[in-house]
Amino acid sequence: MLIRCWLAMQDLNPPRSKARLLKSCLMTNEFYNNKYLSVKNEMHPNIKKYKWTMLKKVYTKFIKDGKLGLEFTEPKQVLLIYSEEKSEVFMFYTELRTIFNDKKVKIGTSQTLKEVSANNFVMDCFDDSKTNEFTNDFLFENILSLKCLTVLLLAYCDLPRIPEEVGNLSIKYFSISGNALPTNQDTIWNWMTKTTICETLLILEMDYIGLKRLPFEITFLRNLQKLSISHNSLSYLPQSIVELKKLKSITVNGNSLAYLPHCLSSRVFNSIDISDNLFNSSRTQSYDHLLQYLSVSEIKIEDFDHVKPLSHLALFSLMDNCVPFKRQDIPRSLWIYFRLMGRCVFCMRWILPEYSQISFSHFSPRATELIQEQGTTNIPWQSMLCSIPNICTRPI
Repeated sequence: MLIRCWLAMQDLNPPRSKARLLKSCLMTNEFYNNKYLSVKNEMHPNIKKYKWTMLKKVYTKFIKDGKLGLEFTEPKQVLLIYSEEKSEVFMFYTELRTIFNDKKVKIGTSQTLKEVSANNFVMDCFDDSKTNEFTNDFLFENILSLKCLTVLLLAYCDLPRIPEEVGNLSIKYFSISGNALPTNQDTIWNWMTKTTICETLLILEMDYIGLKRLPFEITFLRNLQKLSISHNSLSYLPQSIVELKKLKSITVNGNSLAYLPHCLSSRVFNSIDISDNLFNSSRTQSYDHLLQYLSVSEIKIEDFDHVKPLSHLALFSLMDNCVPFKRQDIPRSLWIYFRLMGRCVFCMRWILPEYSQISFSHFSPRATELIQEQGTTNIPWQSMLCSIPNICTRPI
């Protein structure tokens, strides 16, 4: 990424001379597998390069005002970046996160650059007592105008919501990890129902967001190839996840899963991480969300001896037609069925627990890269089978 900005290159070695602001161009690039930040201005017309491996700290306290600080250990300098195009500075910072995400770089949202140096320039440019924390209204106002955006990383941004309009962006990679989102809010997942993002999104990261249930709207993301939902509070994955037919990588470590849906058992994943879950528990069935539902349901299997209710058939038709819709557009009484419905392992018709047989089999997932608990070999897989006579096409 290339940005044009004002830049001061503050030397931290004594004696410290006063840095001056220069019109500069900053660019992230890679050369022989080494990543660099390249700087070009009147002081360095032939480009000065900084290795990202030398980056020590990032200062983001005043990013709302288009200001960003980067401290390097070699050379021992702080680069003070300022631009009136505040959204460019934020997007530049977002790209940097993808570079140093796996490195031990301290990102300070409450630190000010005054803590780095007592130099007058640092205090004058970055010590603003009236500066507020970065606001999400500012964030979305600028992002939603970037129609050519393909990567959107909003990890650890203290997001209170995700605007529905995000779904109109043709992004391929979207991360909302590390945000305390109101995941039980009715409209929080509406962005997944937009046609554009349903067609373009390939990678979705929702780690550390306090997720208790996977939203059924995720099944609309038909081209999704990689899903990361680690370190949440998930106790099961719904059978409807089978609709993500292009899913090749899934990360679910750090949850409370006791079994996986049988619909995923036939796939050979590129990678799958199921570590730090409850697969070794001897009480698999007591965790079964379908059996728990049936134990409190007043509807009996005999009530569906030969026919299914019209509401159920309409629900299945919605799923088969693959038309994204908002949950607010259907009766609230039907919402629960989206986490209960699945396909019969034989005839592949949609069924619900009321007229299905629920069973478990045990074997290991198939993946090029499999990460699981030490000592775990076979894990439980939950399957659903038709129980209505003369409807399932399986052999008798």
